[in-house]
Amino acid sequence: MVAAAAGAAALLAACSDGGGGGGDGPTVVTVWDRAGAEADARQPFIEEWNRTVGAEEGIRIEYVPQAIERYEEIVRQGFQTDRAPDVFHAPSALMGGFVAAGWVAPIDDVVSEDVLAQAEPYLQDTSELVWGGRPYGIPTVRSNVRMIINRELFEQAGLDPDQPPETFSEVEDAARAITESGGGDAYGVALPVGWIGFSQWVVDLVPMASNPDLAQNGLFDISTGEYVSQDYEPVVRHYQRLIDEGWAYPGATELDIDTAASAFAEGEVGMILQGGAFTSAVAQLDSDVEMSTGPIPVADGEELAQVPMNAGFPYSISSTAEDPEAAGRVLEVFAGEEMQSALAEEGVPPLDENAWEVAVQANPYLEHFALDDLDTQWPKHPGGVIELEGEPVPETIERLVLTPDADVPGELDGLSQRYQQAFEEAIENGTVERDEFVQ
Repeated sequence: MVAAAAGAAALLAACSDGGGGGGDGPTVVTVWDRAGAEADARQPFIEEWNRTVGAEEGIRIEYVPQAIERYEEIVRQGFQTDRAPDVFHAPSALMGGFVAAGWVAPIDDVVSEDVLAQAEPYLQDTSELVWGGRPYGIPTVRSNVRMIINRELFEQAGLDPDQPPETFSEVEDAARAITESGGGDAYGVALPVGWIGFSQWVVDLVPMASNPDLAQNGLFDISTGEYVSQDYEPVVRHYQRLIDEGWAYPGATELDIDTAASAFAEGEVGMILQGGAFTSAVAQLDSDVEMSTGPIPVADGEELAQVPMNAGFPYSISSTAEDPEAAGRVLEVFAGEEMQSALAEEGVPPLDENAWEVAVQANPYLEHFALDDLDTQWPKHPGGVIELEGEPVPETIERLVLTPDADVPGELDGLSQRYQQAFEEAIENGTVERDEFVQ
């Protein structure tokens, strides 16, 4: 367990501008969220809830979406300057660090058993949301990943969209064919290197798809407790070739997820590795692209063993929340059935299977993201709770992908050694426990 987890439950100081319900006014619970399709779907629901249920219960949600690409930075600054919200979207990959810093409180004391039971499959001990056996966040949407395909571009290039590429060489062949047939108007693949989630979603999941023992942020092997960052090499080389050959959408260095979604919606991209939420952004652009999906491609000679997925968009309660019970009630609202229905009606992939058909009706693209036997919740990793010296994974991976002549094996050896050393030092000084991560 993260050593500082016990301290996360302490209620340190008030932070909501509206206060904790002093006087005759309602208790104001400030919620920070990442802007985007999900926030757009939640906003009208929250406004209606404030007018009705919230008014009856004496709670008002102050909902504040924040800039997508700066969200993590904004959250950190909020805690560091004592202006953190009461409830916030806590990215699952960062949860361990938030727990260690004492910024989040366990939720099992203030969230109903019924709400927790609905999320139980995603709140196992291996979950990124569970530390020391206690949940610190509750998920609200489902994020399973596929290779999203523009069927028309495949057909124009003489490719069969019903036989999507499954290996790196097949992806490269398809990307070359699409780019050549596109004549400068369309490209084989989009690699959003400028997106904050590029390393986590577009790089990490590829080696994890063929090796279920790997976890993100450095490729930590949960069966041995060793970092094997060297396993990044095949996917790094693959992405280098796609960019260097001109088969990737131009400007990969600065390409963010919004621009990638716009390019796909305009029919300028043949393939992109993304989750169901990406299709919500495409649908909002009133795209008429005919879409289908394929599997996460794996390195030549490897086999697809799983599709790592995330029960995403979790929300947590700040340890500085002035009224933890009111914050817990708001967490129940965000994870509840009515909010799930509101998300589904806007075509956002809900966590609740009961709302899935509604989501598909609103966003037909989601039909390609129904759960199957290979979809597997990814495990937590120690990368967010160790003190690393030197360049972190995202920066190293992005630099290597964009530098074809880099010493990839040497760089990845160094990356693995840095993370392994930090992990072992964290165990030695009691910051983390090995059993939290090694199965």
